[in-house]
Amino acid sequence: MTAIVIGASSGLGRALAEELARNGHALLLVASDVRDLVALAADLRLRHGVAVEPLALDLSREPDPGARVLEALGEDEASALLMPVGVSREDDAFGLGVGAIGQLLAINLHAPLAIAHALLPRLLVARGAIVGFGSIAAVRGRGRNVVYAAAKRGLETFFESLRHRHAPSELRVQFWKPGFLRSNLTFAMKLPMAPAEPSDLAADVVRRLPKGSFDRYAPAKWALVARVLRALPWSLFRRVKA
Repeated sequence: MTAIVIGASSGLGRALAEELARNGHALLLVASDVRDLVALAADLRLRHGVAVEPLALDLSREPDPGARVLEALGEDEASALLMPVGVSREDDAFGLGVGAIGQLLAINLHAPLAIAHALLPRLLVARGAIVGFGSIAAVRGRGRNVVYAAAKRGLETFFESLRHRHAPSELRVQFWKPGFLRSNLTFAMKLPMAPAEPSDLAADVVRRLPKGSFDRYAPAKWALVARVLRALPWSLFRRVKA
């Protein structure tokens, strides 16, 4: 059985690929950078002795990403679909051009939904797991990260619908809402809380793959931050700059 990682070549996706391979999972790795992806697949095969197939796919341009992933999967059974894919922009505010809006929505929302719809029958047959990743940025709407946050909130709603439709015994639906993660995007940024290591989150995600359906913040302390942000009166919340 094969675990599919969408957005596998960097950050959390790369950490998940490493952790899954370490735990003996055969892998289908999907990302846009073909050279990096092929090198990663070869490295994981060599070090962990598992089957790893790369699929280079530009989610911002591919009209039917679900069909492409199914084609690459072939006749293999899908044990888990993990989608740590996402992209944001510093200029993601009101007035963003239509092309940039389309790219953000394609990568953060359209592609994950399309791939999930395409692979759902396989995952149900295998009684597998589907794992999505939201963001602390989607807790409440702000004047920045406008399209990104809207897409991540839409993705969260989709995963809630999956949990509503499918019992954990037939499909484990897991949705993680990370706080700040250490990456090239957060490098040198002044953050209100220290960023978590992608490898630590990846280890937790893989460890909990058999644990049923849930919706959780990571690290857990972000649940309290989200609760406080939701509870703030609008007049106070508008002053929040972080």
